[in-house]
Amino acid sequence: MQAGLKTIKRVIKEIIGFLLKYSGVSLLIREILCRNKATIVVYHDPKPEIFERHIRYLSLRYNIIPLNKLITAIYEKDWSIIPVKSLIITIDDGRKGNYELLEIFKTYNIKPTLFLCSHIVNTNRHLWWQTGCSKLENFKRLPYDLMLKLLHDQVDYKPEKEYKERQVLNKSEIIDMLPYVDFGSHTKFHPILTTCTDKECKEEIKGSKDYLEKLLGKKIKHFCYPNGNYAEREIQYLKSCSYKSARTLDIGWNDLNTDPYRLKSLYIEDDASINMLSAQVSGISGFLKFLRYTNIKDYISYFCPNNGERLTFQR
Repeated sequence: MQAGLKTIKRVIKEIIGFLLKYSGVSLLIREILCRNKATIVVYHDPKPEIFERHIRYLSLRYNIIPLNKLITAIYEKDWSIIPVKSLIITIDDGRKGNYELLEIFKTYNIKPTLFLCSHIVNTNRHLWWQTGCSKLENFKRLPYDLMLKLLHDQVDYKPEKEYKERQVLNKSEIIDMLPYVDFGSHTKFHPILTTCTDKECKEEIKGSKDYLEKLLGKKIKHFCYPNGNYAEREIQYLKSCSYKSARTLDIGWNDLNTDPYRLKSLYIEDDASINMLSAQVSGISGFLKFLRYTNIKDYISYFCPNNGERLTFQR
């Protein structure tokens, strides 16, 4: 039954993607609405053959630039260095499969930003939501210490527990990728920062930066909020730790007036067909998902966040 429903949903999504692509709506958004803006897309663990098709499609329609160029333009207030229809590739978590994308980065001469969980990479530790726990959305709403307790009770998870198989990049892979990739911080263990205490939050932000700078021998300038959740507290901690930017999961595009600690993005499914990629990079599918999964209270929380905290509807 579940498999049947998933198939139906997939078919419906493909139809929507096809209509958006061939109706010209995606084209109009790219050529008019986003022509003088920078689009940031978000991946996690795409297979090389799918990612190559995506990059081939995107490189014919956008100018793919590194994140550093966008941040330089924002800080220097000089949009002349940004080409029209700019697009930035970001990849979250640092999964071990990301190493297989290296030849694609080289072939297409692109420099994506990979956000690493500093205390999970180069170990056999696991990402907490990849340990077989159930009811993930419920866990995400809990205070971080309570979430860890329940994860330990349910699946014997501890942040520093070593498993037989690794899920993420190791040091040698990261060093190989270093000339072709900008690495950023995604905290130490990927907690949802807005559920952390002040001490936990600051340690996740600062500790990750310190560790990665020592591991890579270079400055870490960019950050990515786990699950897209953040508030004013997180932004102030990032500034105090000398980060230059932070990417959110807020849907939208970026220009000269974008807050560098609130960079907007568009979520791309790792296994998206070209039709779905066209819909997702246009932003339409993200906004449709937003409309589908939110109620009036969520709209208020998103557009008028309490204490600056943003909700995310993309993961």
